[in-house]
Amino acid sequence: MADRGPEETGTPIQILAAQTVYAPEELSGSACVVVEGTRIRDIWPATTVIEARERIARLLPGVSVAVSDLSAARLAPGFIDLHIHGFQGYDVNSGSAVDIREMAQRLPAGGTTAFFPTIATTNRQHTLDCVSSITQATQRTSDEPMAEIAGIRLEGPFISLAKKGAQYGSDIRRPDPVELRELVDAGQGLVRFVDFAPEEDGAERLLASAVRLGLIPCVGHTNATFEQTIQALDGGARHSTHLFNAMSPLKHQAPGAPGALLTDERATVEIIADGVHLAPATLRLVLRARSPHDVALVTDAMPAAGLPDGEYDFLHRKVIVRGRAARLANGSLAGSTLTLDLAVRNMVDCANVAWATAIEMATLTPARIAGIDAHKGRLAPGYDADIVALDVDGRVLRAWTRGTLAHSRVPAIESMP
Repeated sequence: MADRGPEETGTPIQILAAQTVYAPEELSGSACVVVEGTRIRDIWPATTVIEARERIARLLPGVSVAVSDLSAARLAPGFIDLHIHGFQGYDVNSGSAVDIREMAQRLPAGGTTAFFPTIATTNRQHTLDCVSSITQATQRTSDEPMAEIAGIRLEGPFISLAKKGAQYGSDIRRPDPVELRELVDAGQGLVRFVDFAPEEDGAERLLASAVRLGLIPCVGHTNATFEQTIQALDGGARHSTHLFNAMSPLKHQAPGAPGALLTDERATVEIIADGVHLAPATLRLVLRARSPHDVALVTDAMPAAGLPDGEYDFLHRKVIVRGRAARLANGSLAGSTLTLDLAVRNMVDCANVAWATAIEMATLTPARIAGIDAHKGRLAPGYDADIVALDVDGRVLRAWTRGTLAHSRVPAIESMP
């Protein structure tokens, strides 16, 4: 992108200078990201902070510019979570619009700058209420320091009782296109994902309705066979819910839903890389079968994520959090306590992938799956200025949401005239 003169600059300018920049592909040498207002103005590769100061002084003489010298940091696009139920005590299923906004304000601490609040199985009226609360919570100004609500995900109620996981079995319902349409209407365009069990969807009525409504149908919480899953992909299913978890098993002569999702490239997949839901070898297996372009990192985080070990309420049950795991009293996993920055680190440490690959799985890949990759998921001119600065270990130093600093554990920005 060509440099522009001061007459074209009517909004605040920030320069973020770092030793390493992932866009998500790794740029060569140190680089600077130039932010103008809520969007990225330019990327200056092979530019140090000293060179950036000299360059901006020539381009914009007399204009006040904020410069962040993050020389030891890694800059990356903000992380995008396609599947999350709660964080730091705030619960999508039971929270008001105010609670959901509070959750959005806290998520940048883990690098998440955009997310899809995920509604688990509950009764019909309460599901509608949850959709309404999330819709109300999206009312914000562009400069508020909070993760953006990019859409709504329905993880229930149209799932398999046999593979319900921690979901509330009493409220699981047969797939109902009429109810789905009610939820879509209540969401005013925000409902984007609907998870369903293909074997429960007689005549594929729900799937056909989801496709007509422009949703992203996800195979999940399912006991479907390989053949039933392929049939769902033929009908328009295009994503999966936490691959391997709450899903028919992969067997050598009955590969089930995982076999279909690992071998049919029409569907993308998501994984919970918390070291509990999937073994390191399984993470590597998924990436051997599917490209990182098609595998998104998600948290499936429950409200105790970001809180100490202890006992918490989630989906009408007591959940015990010990170490990295959140479990019901019977030992079943009940979501996770994961953050996306930890998921990225785990992929590097446990799956032996490069930083650029792991970052792509938390940024551009989920953006592409969700259909928001025209303005999110990359560090590039014109994209939303959703940015994270990571330390050498991959922990979040700072996070910006549409150009506004939303989290910081390092000193404030240095101002420069």
